[in-house]
Amino acid sequence: MTRDQKTISFIIAIVYTFIVLIGSCSHMFKQPYIDPVLKNAFDEWVDQCKLRDINYKRDIAKIDSVLYAPLEDGYWGQCFGNKIIINENAISPIDLFTLKLVMFHELGHCAFDYPHFEWGEDIMNSVLPQEKIIVYQYFWTILEDQYFIRYLTKKERRKIQKRLEKRDCFCILHEDKLQVKESN
Repeated sequence: MTRDQKTISFIIAIVYTFIVLIGSCSHMFKQPYIDPVLKNAFDEWVDQCKLRDINYKRDIAKIDSVLYAPLEDGYWGQCFGNKIIINENAISPIDLFTLKLVMFHELGHCAFDYPHFEWGEDIMNSVLPQEKIIVYQYFWTILEDQYFIRYLTKKERRKIQKRLEKRDCFCILHEDKLQVKESN
């Protein structure tokens, strides 16, 4: 093999490795499908992530779609791991604030692995009665700040999870549904 042939072989190997590497990382750059009704709410969540220097793209990589579709009665929205559904039977497409609130809540579960928080009014409350939405709207800026202050990177979350597992900590897995009212 001549020197030129070795150089060409080396370049081909480098190019091939580069193509394989780009292909294997492509999932990190994909955006989920966002239902047009929910686009404004999703874009606002993305804008808030960018404002706070949160690398949200890695957090949403596993989500393939965010849909405005029917859900069982009594739920505003639900995170299914790789898919979020916001209940078209519970929220009007022109109720932009409630769409945003439920979007942030479900992305809290699916993207940030947030559990429910039940201490006072919180975006991550498990129950959101219709009559309290005005309170959430009035205090939105504070609630939004509290929501993003909790953010941890996936690496930090895994580290904490491993520490808890070493201590034989029993953790209750959260149900990733936002209810309209508390079930009896």
